[in-house]
Amino acid sequence: MDDAIQDVELQIALLLRLADRNRRRTARLDGTLERSAYLALRQLAVHGPCGINEIADHLRLDASTVTRQVLAMEAAGHVTRERDDRDGRRAVVTMTDAGAAALAHTRQARAEVYDDLLAEWSPDDRRTLAAMLTRLNDDMDTRVGRPATTATPPAGTPTAPDAAPGD
Repeated sequence: MDDAIQDVELQIALLLRLADRNRRRTARLDGTLERSAYLALRQLAVHGPCGINEIADHLRLDASTVTRQVLAMEAAGHVTRERDDRDGRRAVVTMTDAGAAALAHTRQARAEVYDDLLAEWSPDDRRTLAAMLTRLNDDMDTRVGRPATTATPPAGTPTAPDAAPGD
């Protein structure tokens, strides 16, 4: 295996661990949204009111997981849920003014943290990092759930989807 691949795997594992640790230790992020609410509210900010399944598809999560997250956001006053006028089985999730304010506060706090963290990086390095992370996320997203292609199982053997990197 290519040594660079092993380095990438290690650095991603460390990145995820350090990001979690730094979130807990960075006072500037106190009182900001948890990642699940942040990402769901960003979806609503971009696309407007959405159904649970639409949010789940965007976040690549199971609808039952998103339902629990939406219930927590509703309890916090960040969203409302109402039945779709055209399909009474479908709940439509809408961001509230409080949700928009919480999202704006979180985005600002996170931007300040990363601005400080990358203060000594050149604008070109920042753009390169953003482009490479975007590419990595896109590749992770498109490969999740694909059958393994490295070996062909014997006929009749069920195949499991690839695990998400870092899992």
